[in-house]
Amino acid sequence: QNCPSCARILFEESDAPLEESLIRAFGSAVEQYLVPKNIIRHTVVTIDNLPRKKTAVQMWPLKPMSGELMVNSDTVITLDEKNFARYAPLVGLLEKADTAQLASLYRRYYPLFQQSYVELGYPDGYFNDRLVEVIDHLLETPDVRGPIELTQPGMFYEYADPSLEGRSAGQKLLIRMGPENAATIKRKLLELREEIAKTEE
Repeated sequence: QNCPSCARILFEESDAPLEESLIRAFGSAVEQYLVPKNIIRHTVVTIDNLPRKKTAVQMWPLKPMSGELMVNSDTVITLDEKNFARYAPLVGLLEKADTAQLASLYRRYYPLFQQSYVELGYPDGYFNDRLVEVIDHLLETPDVRGPIELTQPGMFYEYADPSLEGRSAGQKLLIRMGPENAATIKRKLLELREEIAKTEE
């Protein structure tokens, strides 16, 4: 069973059927967002990084949102609420997806998720434990409403509020998506967590 070359073949062979399964779960529109190569590895790396300060965008299983970050810059720089609409189509796909179907898909491919997690540097860890931990972390993201003030110390914008800027990459992403999108994602994550818990019973 400990066959690195066999694992590579399985990983390479998993992309096409997994992509087909994701299209069935989310609808054909998901294709425009999906990076159809190394889906499992990229998913594991991204999930593991979400509670950290930074994530590697080039390792995301989804393509970055198109368009520039929209801001208002009158007396102070604030995040433009029009920016939230950039995420709405993708969040809509997630909202409509059958959570039980997603959990079933996760269970089917779990050996590869686990293998990828081990290869990431956690020989004694369980990816399922990490996934639940990350879901719980994202569920703790504060519900931020009203104008969100930004600063631009360099090329990139930052949250002016240190309590927001100091949060993890995953929580800052949810805040950047806007409160309604974030609430939808949280509801789906909670449903997924419950489905995963059923598997462990």
